[in-house]
Amino acid sequence: MRATTGNASVSLAFVPPAAHGQSDISTFVATCKAAGETLSGRSGASPVLVAGMTNGLRYACTVSASNSAGTGAPSSAVEVTPRAAPANSLASAYRSARWATGVSVTFPSECSMTIWPAARPNHAVDTYYLAPPPGVARAKVVARTAVSGMPLVVTDYQGDGAQSPISINICPARASTTTATNEGVIGVMISGASLYKAAEIVGHRASALKDNASYRFKKQDGEGVAAHFIDKCSGHPTPASAGNSYHYHGLSPCVTAQVDQEGGPSHLIGVALDGFPIYGDRDIDGKPVALGRLDACNGLTSATPEFPQGIYHYVLPADSKEHNSSMRCYAGTVPLKELAAAQAAGFCYSALPAGSITRLAPGMKM
Repeated sequence: MRATTGNASVSLAFVPPAAHGQSDISTFVATCKAAGETLSGRSGASPVLVAGMTNGLRYACTVSASNSAGTGAPSSAVEVTPRAAPANSLASAYRSARWATGVSVTFPSECSMTIWPAARPNHAVDTYYLAPPPGVARAKVVARTAVSGMPLVVTDYQGDGAQSPISINICPARASTTTATNEGVIGVMISGASLYKAAEIVGHRASALKDNASYRFKKQDGEGVAAHFIDKCSGHPTPASAGNSYHYHGLSPCVTAQVDQEGGPSHLIGVALDGFPIYGDRDIDGKPVALGRLDACNGLTSATPEFPQGIYHYVLPADSKEHNSSMRCYAGTVPLKELAAAQAAGFCYSALPAGSITRLAPGMKM
């Protein structure tokens, strides 16, 4: 068997067995195992591609054949270590990005970047937000989201939750098939906060931006206050029981204002988990990018200020409140280990801890 490694992948070529019983072989299955990780690929003939691997990690790969009678014994294992080509590195642009003060961004190699997202972005956040209620009877529901009718209570911004590092392959390549975006973090923005998909949870019929709601109340001192589900920056905090970090569900004017000029092009505002850059909705000439130019993942290949020669990148539309307000899928590959880490970092739709309402909304007069 001959193995050819690539960017987070390996192609396994082999000579099919001469004898295969009374029925023809229908599928060849390649299995690659590393510490805590098992990946597979299928094909009707040689070679078989296994994708989603972690660059720099050693795998033991085997191939087995299947027909109507079952699956045969695996071949002898071959060890492989996938690596990205440094020639495709985006490190220079990411080093020069306008990362918020206090956000840790390191580059272990030309093809890898490690980011510690911030729980609080470098722009202003609201004092109060609307959030799903805790599972206790004394939580007072004051509003419901516009489309889904999700009940909401008033909470105050709780502060900064603990964040975990995210490792990203920054020598990305387009994958043969796209991968749907996961729950939780799908990208990190220059403000230090994270980007989430458009919807609160899988299968949600409304995007978070379209599902927005507001509620006005008076504090004990008589001051009028407005609380929103999604604030003017297109984001909100994750509930305390789900990570307690701030994140966006679409293009944030509070982020683009840090790097863009009125009437000018969009500049790099973040990086997706698959390593491709994230931009606002303006092209190199400062004109709005038509939605029809974007692929299913909200991406396209064109020139940007940081990549005048052109590059594949994701675009966050400015006027959309639908499911294309954020990335809908990855055009590149995200290792399973990093997907798991991103999902473990926090979820958007989660109840608050029981008994927390009184503490979360001090000074409120309901």
